[in-house]
Amino acid sequence: MSRGALRFRPFRLLFGAKSISAFGDRLVPVALAFAVLDLTGSVTDLGIVLPCQTVPLAAFVLVGGVWADRLKRQRVMLVSDVVRAAAQGASAALLLTGNARIWELAALQAVYGLAAAFFGPASTAVVPQTVGAESLHQANALMGLSGNFAIVLGPAAAGVLVATIGPGWGLAADAASFVGSVACLAALHVEPVTWLARSSIVTELRTGWRAFRSRGWLWITVVLFTL
Repeated sequence: MSRGALRFRPFRLLFGAKSISAFGDRLVPVALAFAVLDLTGSVTDLGIVLPCQTVPLAAFVLVGGVWADRLKRQRVMLVSDVVRAAAQGASAALLLTGNARIWELAALQAVYGLAAAFFGPASTAVVPQTVGAESLHQANALMGLSGNFAIVLGPAAAGVLVATIGPGWGLAADAASFVGSVACLAALHVEPVTWLARSSIVTELRTGWRAFRSRGWLWITVVLFTL
């Protein structure tokens, strides 16, 4: 019996990488919130640390898309995963050793968000390179489904970790998820995309921004998600 998109080994590796890291990502909001509150008890500090992850992600995602078209996408994803593993590993180490300070957590989460801005566009763009054209819709649906499962299961798992062994371990688990993602991506082999002509980075950023603004459903969704 055909397994649809999952019959393609490159897609299975990509699907595994993104599913593992997506689950780890969903541990972070709960674990980080309790980590900051345990550290200082200040909701103001929490309001500083959490946006430090989200703002770089939103600000640089178009840049990430441009570079995902200029570089080998697998390599972009690998570097992003390594950087995020290091950032979350360092955050976990600071918390577990009792040496964490708010500015350190904020800086590390900013690094994490910046790296995530490059992973997202690359992981989406590489999907057509991992399956046949007839399986592309199913592949995209499976990628979305794994993200939705992570949205539900990740915070629940984070709650268990925080309640039993502490919030620092939630960030450690996120770091470990990126190691798992790296293992999958290291085995992924896809042909690089060859472009016959390239515009400047600024031109491509402007083109991407115009395309974003021209789709009302898209920017409205982004605004609502941001709020």
